[in-house]
Amino acid sequence: MDGPVQTLPDGQPVPARARRFDGLRLIALLKLGKALVLIATSYGVHMLLKAGLLERLNAWSATLTDSVERRLLLRALSWIENLGAKRIQILVAITLAYTAVVLAEGIGLWFRRAWAEWLTVLATGSLIPFELWELIRRPPGHRAAVVLALTFNAAVVWYLVWLLRATAARNSITRA
Repeated sequence: MDGPVQTLPDGQPVPARARRFDGLRLIALLKLGKALVLIATSYGVHMLLKAGLLERLNAWSATLTDSVERRLLLRALSWIENLGAKRIQILVAITLAYTAVVLAEGIGLWFRRAWAEWLTVLATGSLIPFELWELIRRPPGHRAAVVLALTFNAAVVWYLVWLLRATAARNSITRA
């Protein structure tokens, strides 16, 4: 038993395809999770504009005993300090714009909109050349994350292109 039949506002039953959890919904959830991470990142970068935060982080780094962790943290803090407030604001703005795109992808995919499938193919596919470049540029021991991102993005693009083509073929058959 499937339980009660879900209906649309006009009283028509919701198609079974719209109710099931499949690859499209999985990609939507991953996109929405990515949007949450980007929002948290934007907030964290924005907090760096507060006076005294970088000094407190520098003081805290002095308490670290692991020299590798301390060295990495100090390098990151130095890089952030050299950015300046204007560049940090630009970084926040770019991150929020990208977050808006990722949110649109996630929400659109969840509601099974064709425009969201196309947007996701374009946006995710546009990252692949950069990932390939990064794969070539990185030293051999530091490529695992790039390979993982490249594999995931290629799989998402392949799945959505396959889905779009299958939908187009199905629509052309029903019109004939």
